[in-house]
Amino acid sequence: MNPSDAIETLMASGMTERSIAAELNVNQATINRIRRQVVQPTYETGKALVDLAAKVERKNARRNSRVRRSVALPTP
Repeated sequence: MNPSDAIETLMASGMTERSIAAELNVNQATINRIRRQVVQPTYETGKALVDLAAKVERKNARRNSRVRRSVALPTP
């Protein structure tokens, strides 16, 4: 996953550019420029974006698996 894809993943999970920027301690404009591929992020920012997206994906996967387990299926 590249940093631009990571931002799209984070935004699809409900985060805003502003909240992503706050999490990484960068400006919202920086997140927007990376998302649009106008600039390349520093290694540190790019890695932080990819790591955050992976963390959010894992969290969502765990949440979805718990929801599936909690649904009782009717017995025949």
